[in-house]
Amino acid sequence: MKYRLSIFQWLSLVLMLMLLIIVGAFWIIYRLNVKDIQSELRKNKMYEVEFMTSQLSTQFEQVLTNTIILSQDQSVRGYPYILKFGDQYAKYEMKLTIIDKLALNAASTTWKNTVILYYEDEKETVSSDSSFSFSSFMPPQQGLNRWILHMDKDGKGYYSNVMRSHISSLLIEVRISLENLVKMMGQYVSGTPILYDASQKVFIQTGAEFPEELLQYMLPRINGESGTISVNEKHAEYLINYMKSDMLDLYFIDAYPKRQYIEPINRNNRLFLFAVLVVLVGIMFYTLLLRRQVQKPVITLRKAIDRFDRGDFSSRAVDLQVNEFRVLGNSFNRMAENTQKLIEQVLLGEIEVKEAKLKQYQAQINPHFLYNCLNFIQSKASIEDYQAVTAMTLHLGSYCRYINKIEQLDSTLQDELDFVEHYLHMVHLRKKEIIFEIDVTAEAGRYRLPRMILQPLVENCIKHGIEPSLRPGVISITAKEEDSYLLITVKDNGTGMNEDKLGAIRRHIDENMISNEQLGTGLRNVNQRLRLYFGKHSGLSLDSAPSQGTCYRIRIEKEEEAYSANTAGR
Repeated sequence: MKYRLSIFQWLSLVLMLMLLIIVGAFWIIYRLNVKDIQSELRKNKMYEVEFMTSQLSTQFEQVLTNTIILSQDQSVRGYPYILKFGDQYAKYEMKLTIIDKLALNAASTTWKNTVILYYEDEKETVSSDSSFSFSSFMPPQQGLNRWILHMDKDGKGYYSNVMRSHISSLLIEVRISLENLVKMMGQYVSGTPILYDASQKVFIQTGAEFPEELLQYMLPRINGESGTISVNEKHAEYLINYMKSDMLDLYFIDAYPKRQYIEPINRNNRLFLFAVLVVLVGIMFYTLLLRRQVQKPVITLRKAIDRFDRGDFSSRAVDLQVNEFRVLGNSFNRMAENTQKLIEQVLLGEIEVKEAKLKQYQAQINPHFLYNCLNFIQSKASIEDYQAVTAMTLHLGSYCRYINKIEQLDSTLQDELDFVEHYLHMVHLRKKEIIFEIDVTAEAGRYRLPRMILQPLVENCIKHGIEPSLRPGVISITAKEEDSYLLITVKDNGTGMNEDKLGAIRRHIDENMISNEQLGTGLRNVNQRLRLYFGKHSGLSLDSAPSQGTCYRIRIEKEEEAYSANTAGR
């Protein structure tokens, strides 16, 4: 007899396989995460290095710019003249004035700096530092327009830049203490910063001491404008980013130990693996408590869920004998039934809204009616009946202006009546035998309702009621408030209709889906839009009898005004 594995053995094998897959996948994901983190860290660190390098360049540039502006000062330029032709008091007073301005210039930047003015012809030195202003004349011995580092063995010193003013005998020296750079680097907390002057091949320590071996390793590898170096030093890995300043041969270097971001990942990974092992052991133990009778209910539920997932919302879980699974199956059945009803309601509502809007836009203007109006204008103009042409043109303009306001979903009843009145005036100009009466209170006229609600009813009265009749037609429109609703009636004295046709139209306007295209969509569209805006208790009804005309009634429940506001989007 062929041996077959039991369900528990299958579960054990599957779980062991899952364990291996999870561990393997976890190791691959771990390596990918480390790689991605390293890549992102390089980018982020390079952005930080670029920012700090830019700050360094900006500070040097600001100090240099302020000094250039100061060299244009009238006191600085006029001092040689005072030295030649002024008395001792004028010389002393002018020198103090220049010293004050130099001190003010030094205080105008966040970096401490010293500006020294050398008047070569006069052998005179002026500076905000008294050690220069009142000492013997000693011009700087360095090239012009270059930042040069001067540093002693203790790591203290300054950067200096010498420039010649447009006054040929004046040299201007700017000195920036290294304390400014060290203080600025002290604000950098993302890594371990250090500065490297390429022209002097000197490292400027800014706080934390770098291992000498690390500095010697970096020295020949720092070149170009920027770059990244990976270093192994005493079993520790460093990620080193550097960038050169635009103003001088000074590199900003950032060294970041990789273990600082690898160690938290390793710790979290170990915790994750431990948690996975605990969960898998618990699952293995729980499978030993299962019984074979759970297999059928699980399969039944699975098939029902699969059918439901594939779109069969009528899928139900039946024939579940075990009590626990029966409760679960009943919950699923209730969920499926509620979901099915909800989906049907939502789909039906969307269909109704789309259909109503489509019909609204399609019914905005009747081309045949427009052609008749234009023909009327042409015929009256040919016989020079300008009064009729003017009246028709004004009414047609107002009619078209109201129709083309598609962005407005609703309007007041009074606006609708004004629109219908323009339409009826145009009809009356063409057919004198058709007259109309409108009786609406001011309170009722302020009610809001969907646009283009009354016009289809009036058009129905003319087209199907009055025109087939041989006698003059009268259209009556009234609106009044009752206790709990607003009632609007549109009535004609036309041919009317028999009971069979009246019943068919009533069924047609109440159906969710169109079943009879021959009955048209105008009345049904009006009824559906009223229900969408005001709720199911509002809508359109009609009464008619042969040779007695037809009466259309619009009922709007007052308590459903909140529903109307939400639906109309006001």
